[in-house]
Amino acid sequence: MVGWSGSGRLDDLERTVAGRLDGGSAGPDRLGGVLVAGARDPVDAARRLAHLPGVDWVAVGYRFSGTDGYLATLLQLAKRYVSRGVGFRVRAQSSGSRMSQGDLVLSGNSEVLAGIPGARVDERRPRARFRVCVEGSRGACGVEIVEGPGGTPTSQQWAACLVSGGERSSAMAWMAALSGYSVRLVHSASDDPALRRVARLYAELSRRMDPRCVEVIVLKGGGTPVGRLGSWLQGDAEVALAGLRPGRLAALTGLASRFPNLAFPLLLVGDGAVKGAFGSLELGTPAGGRTRPALTLEALRSGGSFTVTRFGGVEADSNEVIDALKRAT
Repeated sequence: MVGWSGSGRLDDLERTVAGRLDGGSAGPDRLGGVLVAGARDPVDAARRLAHLPGVDWVAVGYRFSGTDGYLATLLQLAKRYVSRGVGFRVRAQSSGSRMSQGDLVLSGNSEVLAGIPGARVDERRPRARFRVCVEGSRGACGVEIVEGPGGTPTSQQWAACLVSGGERSSAMAWMAALSGYSVRLVHSASDDPALRRVARLYAELSRRMDPRCVEVIVLKGGGTPVGRLGSWLQGDAEVALAGLRPGRLAALTGLASRFPNLAFPLLLVGDGAVKGAFGSLELGTPAGGRTRPALTLEALRSGGSFTVTRFGGVEADSNEVIDALKRAT
C-alpha cells in the first residue's frame, strides 16, 4: 500500500511506483488515493518505495472485501504488532463506500481493543500505525512500516541540473526531484574525485526514484569546465538549474541577458535547508579543500569545445556509472 502525498498527479505516482518495482510485483491499482500492489516480497517492495518522490507512507498488509473482511484483516495484523500496553493508531480513507472514514477508524479501534486485552489507542506516538483504504466494497489494510519523503510524484518533464558533486548542487538535484521533475545531471568534467561524487549522486537518485527518470551527461573537451558549460548552455534550449548563489545580485542581470536558460533556484533558500537536503541523501561529508571555479559571466563566456557522454535509465552503483561513462568515451 502506497499513500500519495496529494501533490502533483496520481498518474505519475502510479507510473513511477511501477518503475521502481520493476516487474517484482503486479502493477498497482487504485483504491481512492492509495496505490495497492501485490509483491512476492512485500518488505523489499516497501524498501524500494521508501524514498520515491510523491510517497507519503508505505504499508504492508492484505486486501479484503466488505466490512467483516476489513475487521478480520485488521485484527490479524494487530495480533502481530500490538500487545498489552502497546499503543496503536488507525488511519482510513474511504471512497464510494457506505462506511465513512470515521466509521472505519471507530470500528477498527473497537475491534483491536476487544481482540487484544490491554491494547490502547494512541493518536500521538503509536508504536503500531495501521492504514486502511476502501473503495466501494474493495479494500486493503496494512501496517505502516516507513514514511515517504512526500513531495511531488516524478513527471515526464525534465530538469537539467548543473552538478559539481558538491553540497549545493547535489541538494538542488534532490530538491528538483521532490518538486516532480525527472532529473538530468549535467557535469562538466574537472577531475576524477568530482566525477566520482557525481556518480554517487546518480547512484543514490537511481535507487530512490524511478531510474528511467534519471540521467547523467558529462561534458569533456577543451577550455575550462565552466567555459564548456557556457558553450553547452548556448547550444541547448532547455532550462538549466545551478545550485550556486551569485556573489552579487547585480551579476544576475548579465547572466540572464547572455544565458536566459540559466536559473538559480537556491537563491533564496537558506543554508540550513540546503544542508538538510544534502544530509538526507546520505552521501557522506561534503567535499572540502580546493575551491571550484566560479560560475561567472566571464567564465561562462570563455567557451570551449566539448563532447557529451550520457548514462541513465537504469539503477546502478557509482562504479557501474563510472565504468559505463568510460566505455562510452
